[in-house]
Order: sequence, then C-alpha cells, then structure tokens
Amino acid sequence: MSVVRRWLLPTSGLLLLLWYLRAPSIDPIDDYHIAMGTMVRMTLYADPADATVMVEAGREAIAAIETMASHYDSSSELSHINRTAGRGPVAVSSTMGELLHETWHRTQQSGGHFDPALGLLTSAWGFPEAVQPPEAQRVAQGREHSGFHLVDWNGEKIRFLDPMVRLDLGAAAKGFAVDQAVKQLQQAGVAAGMIEAGGDIRFWGVKPDGKPWRFGVQHPRESERILVIDDIGLPALATSGDYEQFFDFEDRRFHHLLDPQTGYPARRAVSATVWSTSAAAADIMATAAFVGGPQVALQMAAADDSLEVLVFYEKDGRLQRVVSDGVRAHIQGDD
Repeated sequence: MSVVRRWLLPTSGLLLLLWYLRAPSIDPIDDYHIAMGTMVRMTLYADPADATVMVEAGREAIAAIETMASHYDSSSELSHINRTAGRGPVAVSSTMGELLHETWHRTQQSGGHFDPALGLLTSAWGFPEAVQPPEAQRVAQGREHSGFHLVDWNGEKIRFLDPMVRLDLGAAAKGFAVDQAVKQLQQAGVAAGMIEAGGDIRFWGVKPDGKPWRFGVQHPRESERILVIDDIGLPALATSGDYEQFFDFEDRRFHHLLDPQTGYPARRAVSATVWSTSAAAADIMATAAFVGGPQVALQMAAADDSLEVLVFYEKDGRLQRVVSDGVRAHIQGDD
C-alpha cells in the first residue's frame, strides 16, 4: 500500500493559484494576516495616514464572519445551528441569513453540483488530515443524511428535516468574508483595493495609475505557466482545484471537493476558476464548476451574464481547458 498525503499550506504564497498583478511604481497599503485557515492579503489605495484604521476595519470584518461561520468553534452560530436545527426551527442572525440566502440561491443555480449540507459527508472524509478513503459504509451513510433537500430555510429560520444533517459553509464563507471586508472598506472611504483570501479575490475602484486590473491564473499541473487575464468586467474571482487538499492512496488522488451525487471526490475537472459579482458567488460557483465539469460550467456561464469560467480537465490522458466567451477575449498570454 502506498500513501502520500499533501495539502496546500494556506500561508504559502507560492501555492496560490491567483496572483494580483500591479505596476511596481504604485505604493498601496499592503497587509497580510492569517484568518479562516488561510493567508489574507489586503491591498488598499488609501491615505497612508489612515492605514492602521483601514487595515483594522478589514481584519475585523473578516474575523466577524470567521467567528460566525466556523465549524471548528463550538460557540459559533454555525455550530449552534448544526446542534439544534434537527430539533426544530432556529432563528438566524441577519448576517448569517445573508450568507444562507446567497448559498441557497447558488445551490439552486448550480443544479446541485454545489451543496452546503454535506457536513456529515465531509466529516467522514476528514480533510485535510485524511490519509486514506473512508469505509464505503461511512460514505453511504454520509450521502443518506446529507443534501440541501433535507433543509428547510425560509429566509429567517432554518430547520433540518433529518436530525443528522450538518451544514458545511466552507465553500462560501471565505468569499462572503471577503465581500464583507470590501463593503466595510468602501464605507470607510477606500476608493480602490483588492482582497485575496486563499485564492478568493475581490477588487474595486480605479488604481491611481489608471491601469486595468489584471490577474494571472496558474496552470494546475505546470506552475511556471501563467494565463494573464485582463479585467473582464466582473469584480470577483475564485478557483477550486484538486491540488488544494488531497492525498494519494494506492496510486490514485483523493481530494476534498466531493461530488454530492456520489459522495466521492469529483473527477470531471482538475481546476475551475469563476468570475462573478461577489467573492461569495465566485467561491461557491467555482466549486460547482469543478464538480460539474467543463460542459456544466460553460452551460452555467451561458445562462448567467454575471458568470464567466475557465476550467482545466483531463481527456485521453491530456490536460485541456475550456473558457466562456467573456474570458476568451481577455486572455493575454499563456507562458
């Protein structure tokens, strides 16, 4: 038996899929800190005299969502929901309601390729510490007691129709936290900036040099190859890939992006990058595009003017890619 376990250390910038590209002559306020299990970078174009206040405002906004949506913290609102919603309706805070509204909307848009109610299933797999697949019986049990169809959400209260259901908002909360930080910074008067949290990016405003925002998407198997993509008119992007949290077991890769239909890691894509109107939407739909695969991703983009996709996938032993129309015209290089 051969076992190799790997996962991306979220504090390592070399392992991020997406890099923000800016002119070296501009000196914005840069802040790095760890939150939500990953490295968060804030690049703010603001008066340096306000740097401390602005950075603290951004950090506090992200910390508030981490406190609310953590499934590691037993005192979080999410943990409270998971403990009690199986016994009856649970009223949620306005901020949690906003996150759940976005999550449910995108779940339906994805046709179930993204599902926020897979907590029992993700627990069975045990990423990022996992070193081998769980027993088939545990996967089957996880599937039986998972799925958003087992959750009743009316916009104010949430109830589990199966007491074993557990929410896992990991594919939504990080992007949502970025959005909340951007909202706070805009209200504080930051005219332009960018926030990245583990590959989830949101940017706003016009840079002082007037140059467009540009991003580089790393090839999922050849790290030296970068696709440089100009601003396509959507302010957020995120990437999901099979190299983020994974282990190799008996010559096969098992990663953390589970297919709700099978209970096992999705196999239709290698990575998926999605552009959307918010970091939360991009975060969620990147997972959906990865799980659904290239054709589903293109169909989702064709049906929604506020969604664009870039998907790498394997076919006949070779890595290939598809891009939606809104991305194709803005690719500047493939080095």
